[in-house]
Amino acid sequence: MAVGPTGPLAGVRIVDCTHALAGPWSTMMLADLGADVVKVEQPRGDIARPMPPFTLEDTERAYGGGFANYNRNKRGIVLDLTTDAGRESFLGLIDTADAFVENMRAGVMDALGLSWEVLHERNPRLVYCAIRGFGDPRSGESPYVDWPAYDVVAQAMSGVVAANGGSADDRHVVGPFIGDMYPGTLGAMGVLAALFHAQRTGEGQFVDIG
Repeated sequence: MAVGPTGPLAGVRIVDCTHALAGPWSTMMLADLGADVVKVEQPRGDIARPMPPFTLEDTERAYGGGFANYNRNKRGIVLDLTTDAGRESFLGLIDTADAFVENMRAGVMDALGLSWEVLHERNPRLVYCAIRGFGDPRSGESPYVDWPAYDVVAQAMSGVVAANGGSADDRHVVGPFIGDMYPGTLGAMGVLAALFHAQRTGEGQFVDIG
């Protein structure tokens, strides 16, 4: 007999347009809590797919251990969001979703015609979570808003590197990817709080993690 989803988020659907680590880490936590997470990948695939380690059986190196870990308990679909057909299928997912998470650079989803405003008008209860290195312009101005940012940039700009060592010539990045994992964790917390708000009021919110 098939067993349905379990956990406190069973029945919650989350559309996941994330890549690398910060975004997938966030939706991984939500999937672990029982949410139905649908990961949307572009045809080229998540940039984290080719990162090792690989199993001996994976001769084509379709995906490594990190990708498998951060994307566990998720379903997946490939959509080309630069095409009308891809966007139409994506919007069909949004119609049935409780939350949407993305970690693109600021303006990417807007350029695709899939901005917070567009998705909110289509699904007013939708929680939209954006995880970016330096925030989203909707929440305030930043001179670095257009910068891409991975773990090492986040550690450097936040002062973690400066605090991890002695002299200026003896400073190091922290081994674990805390510049990705920490904002990813905050993203999951933000989604949970916004889902609670939507449940009480029927109103979706924009969650900005930067």
